[in-house]
Amino acid sequence: METPAQKIEKILKTQFEKFLKTPFVIPAGIALSAGIYLLVIAYLSGFCLGGLITPLAMVAIFWFFGVKSVKKLIIIGAVAGLVFAAVMTVYLPYTWQGLDAPVIENDSGSISDGTVSPIRGDATTVYNFTVTMNVSNLSLLQDVRVIIIGVGYFTDPDINVSMDLVPGNYSNATSFGYYYETSVPNPMNIFAFGAWINGSWEIEGDLGPVSNDTAAIMTAVFPAALTQSYVSVFPIYLLLLLMIWWTRRARRMRVTAYEKAVSEREKEHEGVPKDETKVPSLARAMGLEKESFVCSECGADVPGDATVCPKCGEKFD
Repeated sequence: METPAQKIEKILKTQFEKFLKTPFVIPAGIALSAGIYLLVIAYLSGFCLGGLITPLAMVAIFWFFGVKSVKKLIIIGAVAGLVFAAVMTVYLPYTWQGLDAPVIENDSGSISDGTVSPIRGDATTVYNFTVTMNVSNLSLLQDVRVIIIGVGYFTDPDINVSMDLVPGNYSNATSFGYYYETSVPNPMNIFAFGAWINGSWEIEGDLGPVSNDTAAIMTAVFPAALTQSYVSVFPIYLLLLLMIWWTRRARRMRVTAYEKAVSEREKEHEGVPKDETKVPSLARAMGLEKESFVCSECGADVPGDATVCPKCGEKFD
């Protein structure tokens, strides 16, 4: 009698076999692969082997679904690349638009309280970049600059300008405030403060500012997402398929060689009595076994060195 667990397993197996016969197998496999890709870019983007997870999972998923044709898997991978690019394009705007206003500090303490306000806006928003320089004397600061770099493809030129000293009395001060106000044309940016202090540069940066326009961010992200999909994920996927193809080919070559050897052996023994096709004993192969003869009285096989027939007792000269 089947247990409840066995019944459930049987039902699930039956349903799965029915599913494999439907046209939804490939879309379901791509959807599962896209879900894994989302988890990778969300939580494992800094993991050194994170780029292997998605292509390995995609091959495993379709293999489990019974899709094992290398040509078909290549086409599926090309389509999946577009889906992966769409996933990243939709995901990134929400992560960027969730940024908090950063406060930049550096270990030496020369640069502190670096920030931008507001962190989010649009192409007409005027952003105020401010930073505090901590030096013993204002004369040590030859230049303080803000650098704003657009993220994505087809961005407008970067902004790299000197900042203005906040008006005030700095006669005995060791902290000096700087600011710069500007709008930014790119929807996604990184910014940094650079200071030429006593003959050397110090630079600290962070993410921002970012546009509130989700569509604008998607437009900036999509080319990079497409590149990421077809340069980082798809080539590894193709390499895995190449390994599968080569393994299959090598196995077919071994089987073909074996079948050819068997066929040639059968041809060599065509028309030869069955007893003569037997593999000789080791003694005969080494020439240690003597030839036998037939007893003239009873017809029995007699070893070559025998003096008496082992069957009828006839003596031999």
